Amino acid sequence: MTVNQLISNSIIPLRKTDSAGTALAWMYESRVSHLPVIDGQSYVGLIGDVEILYVEDQNTKLSGFCSNLPRPFIAGGEHYFNALQLMIGQGLSVLPVLDEKEYYLGAITRDKILIEMAGSISVQNPGGIIVLEINQNDYSLSEISRIVESNDTKILSLSLKSVHNSNKLEVTLKLNRVNIEGAIQSLGRFDYEIKAYFGENRKDDDLLLDRYDSLMAYLKV
Repeated sequence: MTVNQLISNSIIPLRKTDSAGTALAWMYESRVSHLPVIDGQSYVGLIGDVEILYVEDQNTKLSGFCSNLPRPFIAGGEHYFNALQLMIGQGLSVLPVLDEKEYYLGAITRDKILIEMAGSISVQNPGGIIVLEINQNDYSLSEISRIVESNDTKILSLSLKSVHNSNKLEVTLKLNRVNIEGAIQSLGRFDYEIKAYFGENRKDDDLLLDRYDSLMAYLKV
């Protein structure tokens, strides 16, 4: 999905003639800490609450701040992953979207991107999660998929993360089944290191039952 498709109608751009007090009120209403400032169709910059929060006269016009405003933005045709990377890197709650002539089109919010991302990685779909730790040279998506699917299980989504100060990857699998015992056993047979899992596993249930029986036997002594 491109950035254009995630432009938020709730983000109203500020004008240079607006006051600091107006900017803070709109930020509070929109639950963001940044808002774009425009002049006609032109994007002037992005103002944050920290720039204007302690201004003594809240009637001060934004025009007095415009010369020093940062101008982060993203093109409308970019993928929203790139927008999120930029927003996290610069600590932005809002990111202006410009066209090829750098005219202002609108703005996207970090919250809206995260909601879209949650849908793309099947957060709302029921199913178990398996976290693997693999050497980067050994990573093979096709092999992992084949092993998981041999248990009549599908991978709904997959994410990769480099392990700090190592040559390993953390591979997180979201599966379409809550009972993931078969997938866990199959991955183990192929010597995959299972760092964590979240779902149903009969072995865990049996272990808890054994511990419960042992406790009851002890209490009867």
